[in-house]
Amino acid sequence: MAILVLVAVSARVPLDAEEQTGVSDEVRATLRASQQAAVEWLVEQLVPNDAVPNPHPTRRNLIVSYRIPPDDPVYPYLYGRSFVYDGAVAAIALTMSGRHHDAQRVLFALARQVREDGSVWFGLNTQNAWPTEADSDGAVVRSGASAWVGYAATFYLRARLAADPDFEADGHAARRIRSLAVVIADHLLGLQVSDSADRRHGLVTGGSGTYSYSVDDSGEVVAAFDRSPVGWSSTEHNIDAFFLFRDLAALTGDDRYSRAADLVRTGLLALWSEADGQLYQGVKVDGRVDTVLPLDTASWGSLFLGSAGERMLSDRAIESAKSRFRLGDVNHYRPYADEPVYESAAVSNVVFGDPQTRWNDIDIAWIEGSQGVASALVQAGLHREAADTMLAALDYEVDGGFRYASIEVPELFSSFPSVASTAWFVIATELLFDDFDRGLFWGAR
Repeated sequence: MAILVLVAVSARVPLDAEEQTGVSDEVRATLRASQQAAVEWLVEQLVPNDAVPNPHPTRRNLIVSYRIPPDDPVYPYLYGRSFVYDGAVAAIALTMSGRHHDAQRVLFALARQVREDGSVWFGLNTQNAWPTEADSDGAVVRSGASAWVGYAATFYLRARLAADPDFEADGHAARRIRSLAVVIADHLLGLQVSDSADRRHGLVTGGSGTYSYSVDDSGEVVAAFDRSPVGWSSTEHNIDAFFLFRDLAALTGDDRYSRAADLVRTGLLALWSEADGQLYQGVKVDGRVDTVLPLDTASWGSLFLGSAGERMLSDRAIESAKSRFRLGDVNHYRPYADEPVYESAAVSNVVFGDPQTRWNDIDIAWIEGSQGVASALVQAGLHREAADTMLAALDYEVDGGFRYASIEVPELFSSFPSVASTAWFVIATELLFDDFDRGLFWGAR
């Protein structure tokens, strides 16, 4: 089927002058050089590579999510793991950087992972075929990660069609990538709550599979897996779904997706907390609002709100991000603020020696999350603050890649160099300095 509709975007005119952004030429040069090194680092993470020289044939060209020293205890468990969200943001970063062939390699690899129902496993081994339909114990599906894969495909096509007159909209590659976006979007349409009496109305539900953590009789932290469907609706997942539906509607002209985007928009706006100045975390399956306040519903929430025409709320959300999650006077951000690190007090006691440890009690810089803040700062027109946040990320740069977080929090946050942080650094830098990509990506247009 031909691609029908394109949304007009601005011509590719980089913001070079300091007076346009308030960012000095020296800072621009530093960020651009780091961005280029980050792109090369991302490409080196595609398998086959040094870590996985002989990937399973179905997993070839997926991107390994972390770069882990071989002598680290977790190496055997994570060295070849590819999280599909990471592949999606990497594909977007590569597209923005003009590495279209590499982005296409990742997208084709992701397309091979789509299940019969249109969902995508959250994490995949590259050294073997786990998970499969016959062997999926411990594997989860998350609607937000699936939405990112669909959005990456949509972004790639819109970018190529808007900028490259020689790109074949009806060629084999375009059809294959378009099908990836459509099959995922159609799956998410099936997860959208249609009951108007339900507090989750208009929102998509979470996917399937949940881990919970407890302490056994020997004092060890143990994980329990429940493969049941996830009935709660996450704000973050629905922000992801909103942009997929909205931009796929623009790409295809299919009003099913525009209607779905409108429903998600309404559902998300109902989760605005006036008292807290940001969106709540989501809605539980029983209809109770989940009043936890994560960084991403402030930063990504600001991007969504700006795109949804709620400029004042968008500005309040980015200010909330700065006041609630920022680490003192430095331009790093923690993932949560006044919330327990672990739901289980016993687990918290094993890890921290304190059953009541909250995120405000530990100095953790979440580099991926900080680059989400930088992107929201760009949209808000706070370019110098965005640049400062990107420069701060260089504290955690390792050979071109960026650590996921500054410290390890068992089962939650890793300090290894990661695709997610590295790709978001590329994206944030591109949003700051390039009108074309800023006009095309998420809420920044």
